[in-house]
Amino acid sequence: MTMKVAKLDSTRTQLPFEFYSLPFCRPPTVKHAVENLGEVLRGDRIENSLYTLEMRFDEQCKVVCKLDSLSQDESTQFAEKIKDEYRVMMILDNLPVAMVRMLQNEDGETIKTYERGFPVGFVAKINKDDNTWIPPDVDDANAETKTFLNNHVRFTILYHKDVEYVRLGAFPNPGTYVYRPCVTTTSH
Repeated sequence: MTMKVAKLDSTRTQLPFEFYSLPFCRPPTVKHAVENLGEVLRGDRIENSLYTLEMRFDEQCKVVCKLDSLSQDESTQFAEKIKDEYRVMMILDNLPVAMVRMLQNEDGETIKTYERGFPVGFVAKINKDDNTWIPPDVDDANAETKTFLNNHVRFTILYHKDVEYVRLGAFPNPGTYVYRPCVTTTSH
């Protein structure tokens, strides 16, 4: 199965960008794919990616690509999108990839929610002397703000296995279908 990239989206600016408008690693040939009419009407530009997955096969820590460094211009492009809170939108088996968020409701109960996509990165306060993290609500004269790129992703793909269920030519694994593609990110 191939993970597809849709776009970069921000609720802060409401101006979408194509995924490869940022210098992400890309396949040798970028191909556009239209999944359905709704994506066309929303302005999504679905494209292939370097991420491939095999159903019912657990794979740990696979390097998809490696960039030795970014130019100053590329770093600035990423930093601008991070400060504008852009999220990467991906699609697997025609379902949006989402991040799990644990929240508390008004009764204090913890509930699981899902946010579509994942942040390009994040901004954090760091102590200038010892490089330790400073909580956002703490004022510290020794703090500086740094931008971090989420350069590692981990996918957890939940699926149903039903011997009687076969999708008519839409899926290479009869009896197995994806129902919740999730992602977590880190910056290293």
